[in-house]
Amino acid sequence: MPVLLGIDIGTSSARALLLDAEGQVLSICQEEYAFDIPELGWAEQDPEVWWRAVCLIVRRALCESGLSGEDVHALSFSGQMHGLIPLDREGRVLRKGIIWCDQRSSAQVRALREKISASELGAMTGNTVNTGSLLASLLWMREFEPELFPQIDRVLLPKDYIRFKMTGLASTELTDAAGTLAFDVKNGCWSHRLLDRLGLDLRIFPKVFLPSDVAGALRPEAAEQLGLSPGCLVIHGAADQVMQALGNGMLEPGTASVTIGTGGQVLTLLSAPQYDPGLSAHTFNYLTRDLWYFLGATLSAGLSLRWLRGQLFGSLSYKELDALAHAVPPGSEGLIFLPYLLGERTPHMDPEAKGLYFGLSMKHGRGHLIRSTMEGVAYSLKESFVLLDSLGIPVMEVIASGGGARSPLWLQIQADILNHELRLSTASEQASLGAAINASVGAGLFKSYREACSQLVSISPTRYHPIPDQVARYEEGFETYKALYARNKDLMRSR
Repeated sequence: MPVLLGIDIGTSSARALLLDAEGQVLSICQEEYAFDIPELGWAEQDPEVWWRAVCLIVRRALCESGLSGEDVHALSFSGQMHGLIPLDREGRVLRKGIIWCDQRSSAQVRALREKISASELGAMTGNTVNTGSLLASLLWMREFEPELFPQIDRVLLPKDYIRFKMTGLASTELTDAAGTLAFDVKNGCWSHRLLDRLGLDLRIFPKVFLPSDVAGALRPEAAEQLGLSPGCLVIHGAADQVMQALGNGMLEPGTASVTIGTGGQVLTLLSAPQYDPGLSAHTFNYLTRDLWYFLGATLSAGLSLRWLRGQLFGSLSYKELDALAHAVPPGSEGLIFLPYLLGERTPHMDPEAKGLYFGLSMKHGRGHLIRSTMEGVAYSLKESFVLLDSLGIPVMEVIASGGGARSPLWLQIQADILNHELRLSTASEQASLGAAINASVGAGLFKSYREACSQLVSISPTRYHPIPDQVARYEEGFETYKALYARNKDLMRSR
C-alpha cells in the first residue's frame, strides 16, 4: 500500500507524518527549534535549521514505523507563511530568513501605506501590507542591506526552500504566493502594478504552481540525507493555514477553523474573493483556482501562554497551568489581557500595539494570570468573527485546531467567547495530515480533494457547547477588551 509523507515547517518545530492510503497514521515525529531575536522586534530563522530538522524527523518517522524509504510514494508540505528566504544566482541563502512575526519593517509599511491608499492596494492585490510579510521584509532589505539586495536572484518562502533543497526547483504555489502580499489574489498572479509602483523586479519572484502540482522527484543527494528513495514524488504543498484546513476536511464555504498555534487564525472559505474594505483581515487563494479564504489573525496566541509560562511558570507543564486556570471563574474576576506582544493583525493591523494586563488587584493570583491570558487570546480571535458577521460571511460550524485544541479548558473558553459550538478533528496534527492528503492528490492516488478527504479525514464526536451564563459574562469582558485598545493605542505608539 502506498505511504504518504506530510512535512510541516512550523515556527517552533518541524513535524513529519506518515499516512497510508486508508487514512491510518503510521508515525508522527517532531523536532523543536527556536527563532533568533537579534534585535527587539526582529525574528529570524536559519533555513538550514529547518532542513536539518526535516532530515532528522523523516528518518525518525521511518524508523518508528518500521518502514523503509522505498515505501514512501509521495511527499508534500505545510509551511509557516509570509517569511522571506532570499537566494543568489547559485541558489545560496543570502541571509537568515525573516519570518512572519518580525516587526522591523514597520517604517517601510508606513511609507508604503502613505504612498498607496488602502483602496488602491485592495484593487491591486485584495490585501493590505503588514510587517513580517515577504513584501515588507524585501523593502526593508532594499533599504538596510544594500550590499545583499542586488544579489537576490529569487525569493522563496520557508517550505519552498525545503522543496528547493529536495528538487532544485525554485518555485512557489498559489497559497503561499498570496501570503507574500505582492500577489493579485483575484487573478491568481503576481501584481505587476504593485511591483512596478514599488520598483521591484518581477524576475525575482518565482513561478507559481498549484498546491497539488508535482515539483519533481527527489535529487539523489537529498534522498540520501532524508533516507527516502530518489523516485519519491515531491508535491508542491501549501501554506500552513491551508493545510490545517485541508486536514480538517474543509472544502466548502460555511465552515470556519479557529487555530491556536504560535499565532492564532480564523479561516473560512469563499467561493469568490471578498474583501474587508478596511483591509483589516486577509483574503487569500485556497487549494484550487475557484476557491479563496478569509483569514483573520492574531500574532501572539499560543505564544502568549508560552511567554507567560517562560517568565513565571517554567517548572510547570501546560496541564498544570490548565489546572491553575480552571480554579479561576470565567472572566478572571475582572483581569483582562491584550495579547499584543508582537503587535496585532486583525482588526487593528498595528505593529506598535502592546500587550497589557488590566485590572490587577490583590485578589488575583497565578491562575488568574493564566486564565486571563487564555481569555485574551480568545477575545482577539472573536474580533475576526465580528468582522465576518459585518461582511455577511456565514459561519455555520467551527472546527478548533492547533496546540490550543489540546486544552479542554481553552476549548471551552473559546466556545463561550465565540458563542459557537466547537468541533474537533480526530487527528492530532492537522497541518502535516493536510500535507499528506495533498501528496495523495498530487500523486494521483485520489481524483480530487473531496475523494481524498472522504477517505482520510474524520471528525471527532466531541463537541464544546457555549454555556449561556458564561457567554453573557464574556460579552461584557469583550466590550472592556475592545475599549482597552481604543483608549491606549496612542500611548502604545509612544513607547
